[in-house]
Amino acid sequence: MAIFQKGRFWYIDYYNGHRRIREKAGRTKGEAQRALVTRHGEILQGRFNLPTRRTTPTFEQFAKRYLEFARTNKRGIRNEVYRVKALVRRFGNRRLSELSTWDAERFKVERSKQAQPATVNRELGNLKNMMSMAVKWGCLDKNPFGGVKLLRVPKKPERILTESEEALLLAACDRVRGQHLRPIVTLALHTGMRKGEILGLLWSQIDLDNRTIHIHNAKSSHGERRIPMNQAVQDLLFDLAQKRKSDFVFPSSRKPGERLGDSKVGFWRAVKLAGIPHIRFHDLRHTFATRLVYAGVDLITVQHLLGHANITMTARYAHALEDGKIAAVRRLVSKKAAQTVPNRSPDAKRVVPDEGANLRLINAVGV
Repeated sequence: MAIFQKGRFWYIDYYNGHRRIREKAGRTKGEAQRALVTRHGEILQGRFNLPTRRTTPTFEQFAKRYLEFARTNKRGIRNEVYRVKALVRRFGNRRLSELSTWDAERFKVERSKQAQPATVNRELGNLKNMMSMAVKWGCLDKNPFGGVKLLRVPKKPERILTESEEALLLAACDRVRGQHLRPIVTLALHTGMRKGEILGLLWSQIDLDNRTIHIHNAKSSHGERRIPMNQAVQDLLFDLAQKRKSDFVFPSSRKPGERLGDSKVGFWRAVKLAGIPHIRFHDLRHTFATRLVYAGVDLITVQHLLGHANITMTARYAHALEDGKIAAVRRLVSKKAAQTVPNRSPDAKRVVPDEGANLRLINAVGV
């Protein structure tokens, strides 16, 4: 009987009868020595059971199984397939049992030199989830990436389009050909739908008679929400319906029968042509929500229209409610009552507010 080290692990070497067995024992020599004593005692007492050998798959082999699962059970699979394929190029030949926390940390460092923190976090999130499924499916005993922390992502301020910026952006969309940009941007501004929901929109989800859009693949666990159409959206979809050539509202011109690909590049071109700084496509959704709140719509209704899983996600738009309250209170002050009094001397004139005017204002704003 003996112990030896190979790579980062210690192994034990012993015989059970005429059969020689080599078994991985741990990361330290002490662990190997204790394991060898245990095996020797089990053999002498007749309690030894030959350890079963489990060959873990390579990352590439496991990725194929994982993607089969993801295509059936997960949303946003298009982007996930792209990320997993990139991960296979990096870890493909490594066995899952060979991966360690250090592999994930090194991945973070090296990938951060090539991509933004948010992108690295999405890829790392995929890695961690894949290893969790490997544990669940019995391919691993423990997730080697379970304790790896995500990168800190600087929070980007949300931008809300003004009416003049909206006009400039829509005009610029007309100058970017082959992208269906103007109707896509219009839908985002008037429905608050996510980009993926718009690009994947089917005509079967459109009810022009009842002026409703049915969203089936929303992120929310509720699974479905209904968005009423305003006149701009109804007119837009009616015009598109006259030119319908596919089950998709926005079909691909290069791949018949498939949906339009990501319009990211086209949108960037339109933003650049419009001369609007710091606008992302997702800001169109923020613009929709903020405009609703400014119009007096309550946050619960906004939550349902956006498809948020809980009200906490919608609470970010509460600032618009506060702005509205401030504006309402300021309207209560008449020009006469707003006159400033320079001091409190006996000779200073006291301003008497017009109570009747204030009451009329209170009734007008519904306070």
